[in-house]
Amino acid sequence: MTIMEDRAVELQERIQLPRSIRLRLTRNGMTLVPITQAHLTTQRRILNQIEERLPGWTGVGEFGVVPPREGYSPEPDVSAVPSDKFLDSASKFPEDLLRFVVEIVSPESEERDYSTKADHYALRGIEAYLVVNVLTGRWTLLTRPEDGSYRHTETGTFGEKIEIPVDDQTLVLDSSQFVRVVRA
Repeated sequence: MTIMEDRAVELQERIQLPRSIRLRLTRNGMTLVPITQAHLTTQRRILNQIEERLPGWTGVGEFGVVPPREGYSPEPDVSAVPSDKFLDSASKFPEDLLRFVVEIVSPESEERDYSTKADHYALRGIEAYLVVNVLTGRWTLLTRPEDGSYRHTETGTFGEKIEIPVDDQTLVLDSSQFVRVVRA
């Protein structure tokens, strides 16, 4: 990291924001991210399904991925780590513990969720990347990372099952439990 990136991370950690807003450090600077109830509910439901359906793994949310690469440490909405490697005091997890990550789309993050973040997760060798778009009611599962890109894509609508490979298991998520943003 450069000196300026270190200072930006330090500033990010010091800023006090309401619970309904998160501050994200991206390649393009700091971004305020409003968190919708659809986002929070969907995140919670995915974490619950991980706990119920993926023996030997513990669901984690809102954490940093280390080490930083190209001055960037992504902060996925959901993932899982092997239960024997889970630390309840951790706010960051090494990329080699993560077999999949999930990003839940917010209005300001939609473009990054499908492009920039996909590239970063593929570069890290994370085997599966799920984008849950609560704005459109659709999901996209990217798998088979190679040379910094995912080579396989599956898409579907809320209501369909999503099968995510996790070592010698398959996590099956029920996307009918996801919540879509309803625009008035």
